[in-house]
Amino acid sequence: MDFSAEQNYFELWQKHYDPTLAPQDWLAASGALAGSLSEVFMAGYQAAMRCQFGIEDAAWAAFCVSEGVDGLPPVVRDDAGLLTGVKTWVAAASVVTSFWVKVGRGRDAFYVVLPRDTLGLSLTLSRNDGFLPALCVGHLHLEKVRPGLPKELSKQALKQFPKLEASCILIAFLGYLANQGFGWAVDELAMKREAVIVQRSDSALAALALVVQKAIEATPELSARVPGWDQDRRLIEMYLGMILKRPQ
Repeated sequence: MDFSAEQNYFELWQKHYDPTLAPQDWLAASGALAGSLSEVFMAGYQAAMRCQFGIEDAAWAAFCVSEGVDGLPPVVRDDAGLLTGVKTWVAAASVVTSFWVKVGRGRDAFYVVLPRDTLGLSLTLSRNDGFLPALCVGHLHLEKVRPGLPKELSKQALKQFPKLEASCILIAFLGYLANQGFGWAVDELAMKREAVIVQRSDSALAALALVVQKAIEATPELSARVPGWDQDRRLIEMYLGMILKRPQ
């Protein structure tokens, strides 16, 4: 299966990555590098991982929580302390180099970070049919993996992550549209990205979501100017619904 589009964007991102930029500035810049909504998602998701979990280098990471789909076994720790099981939704799996893996549930859950070359770790790569076709979605397979030391992740950080991810996706989307010449996106970036990403203001995020929603409704040419817009627009609509609390 060909994942060259994802790999090309990863290489472009790596080439232009500037660790001296503030998070909100690099996020908009990485969105501007995107050529599709699949790549907008990648830009936003990687920014959210950096903002929430303190990743400081250029490596790409995936937050691996989903499990139990299609009867696949969840990740568990055995009596020897080794991890076995499958995580079922790993974004950008063809290029991600580290995996933040949730083990267990409820109060007993803990998190470990596993490099791609960890002994006993393997990946099955696939893609979403008809939606974000350039995005590789993988299954992470663990077979008697030594977990190393658990990562300390606060409940507050974990609770905040979905909203932060939504924020980053919208800012990356604005960066992409600004690069396509949509003036309103340039204006919104200037006004909102500091409050949304750095201050994490709920009111600023809701205001941004409303602007994006109205602009989409008022810009029918998105179908012609954004590759795959008609099939992939639900990426943006999903995050708008999350922020504005509309039924999905």
